[in-house]
Amino acid sequence: MTHNFGLYLTLELGSHYGSPSDSWPAGGWPASTEHVIPFFTIVVNELGPDPAGHWFLAAIEAHKHVVAAEQARDYQFGFAAHLHTEIGDDRGPSLDRAAAWEAMKAAYELMRRDAAANPEALFTCALLASGRNSGRTDEAPVAAAASA
Repeated sequence: MTHNFGLYLTLELGSHYGSPSDSWPAGGWPASTEHVIPFFTIVVNELGPDPAGHWFLAAIEAHKHVVAAEQARDYQFGFAAHLHTEIGDDRGPSLDRAAAWEAMKAAYELMRRDAAANPEALFTCALLASGRNSGRTDEAPVAAAASA
């Protein structure tokens, strides 16, 4: 079902970080990119492109909450708590949702350990790639991500 997601994600990453070269990571891509791509793919495979887009958008907002709390030296609830709030009722007890949930947390942890990674940029690339993969012609999630 999501055989094009990897291609679309590569295209989005290439447009953000520069075109791929013969070495990995390509161009100026953060080292963690190689490791987060499979987790992003799990999210899309388990949820489908449109719900995955919702989760990627929620992850962007959750990351912003984490950064704001760090900058304010405020109490930190953590990415998972903010992600749960942003996703809303879309996180049920099913195996597919549990797999997507764990993949999102793992991808975020890898990005946070890579000083060169920008979680917001990587989640945005995944959001845009999931929109391409769904065959959506509207730009609503893209516009929401750009304005957020």
